[in-house]
Amino acid sequence: MSARLPRGGWYFAMTHSAPGGLREIWNDVADGLAQRGHVVGRFVLYPDGRGGDGRDAQREGWHHVMQRRPAGPVGLFRLMVALIRWLRSARPAVVVTAMPFANVVVPVAATLARTGTRVVVTHHSPQATHHRVTARLDALSGCLPAVKRIVCVSAAVANSFAAVSRRYRNKLEVIHNALPQHIEGFADELYATLRQTAPIPGRCIAVGRLSHQKNYPQLLHALAAMTSGTLDIVGGGEDEETLRALAGDLGIAHRVNFLGQMSRLDALRQCARAQVFVQVSHYEGHSLALIEAARLGLPLVVSSVPVQCEGITDKAGNLCGQAVALGDPAALAAVLHTLLADDSARGVWAERARRLGLEISSAAMVNKYETLLSRIAA
Repeated sequence: MSARLPRGGWYFAMTHSAPGGLREIWNDVADGLAQRGHVVGRFVLYPDGRGGDGRDAQREGWHHVMQRRPAGPVGLFRLMVALIRWLRSARPAVVVTAMPFANVVVPVAATLARTGTRVVVTHHSPQATHHRVTARLDALSGCLPAVKRIVCVSAAVANSFAAVSRRYRNKLEVIHNALPQHIEGFADELYATLRQTAPIPGRCIAVGRLSHQKNYPQLLHALAAMTSGTLDIVGGGEDEETLRALAGDLGIAHRVNFLGQMSRLDALRQCARAQVFVQVSHYEGHSLALIEAARLGLPLVVSSVPVQCEGITDKAGNLCGQAVALGDPAALAAVLHTLLADDSARGVWAERARRLGLEISSAAMVNKYETLLSRIAA
């Protein structure tokens, strides 16, 4: 299972090929750079890690260093050997990594391969969300000479590395996420049609995996404290059964719709018909779902964790959404009630969100990566 890859050039890498926002970001950046004449490639260490064979990723141009996830010390040794051999064959000028495991393994392999490959490590979530052992290894591997820069997708993510060594911190810089160009265009079309004509009254929407990270229980408790309003949740995950049971216990099962996993475009269509977007996550990096909602002009309600507050702040320092404290369903209910009941307030926050969404562009993100990689490759 190997995509045909060019020799040399700039490569984008991840631990595994699971579908999701990170793969979409790397595809967007790689395609944007290729359109500008740069030689680019993509690889992962092994298939998606959820039982899939990675064929969908291969069709997008992703190469797999190994055909299955390694197990145990012997498997990790074989992975390292295979990666070193691949680096010596492809001889990339620069590799940009993502996901904690790849962020550790690739710099070590590049050092051992002695190909002169330079590495840019990227972090898409705060350090505290990483496995403790992986975080410690990253703090060491990030100091290797092969690692030239460490990119964080938000200032809040960069600040989460305050306790690591100065040598590591001196390599940090921030490049914010953005939507792929075709998603930007599709969201703009929806904004011009559905958002302006037929949002469903009282409808709140949340998008994301049904997991602890997204903090859905607080959202359900807030809805239960409201006398009206509905909630649609786009996404699947390990907590679905628990969340359905909680909705039943709170007496709001008839007001909560679990829409399940769906395509990116279908999820955007669902969002465009809502009146408010809610994301009270325990943590994020720089959420693509939040950027999408902003682009659609939905009033934004997020948790008051640093990365989310940064995510709703425009370049001039103005808040373009509302933040509520974690663990305070009553405060969340009050904010949602006002937005659903007050057309004027909802219109103000919708306009601010749309302005924020238009500030964040794929072209600007690609520009920043092009500038960084050109400097490092030189």
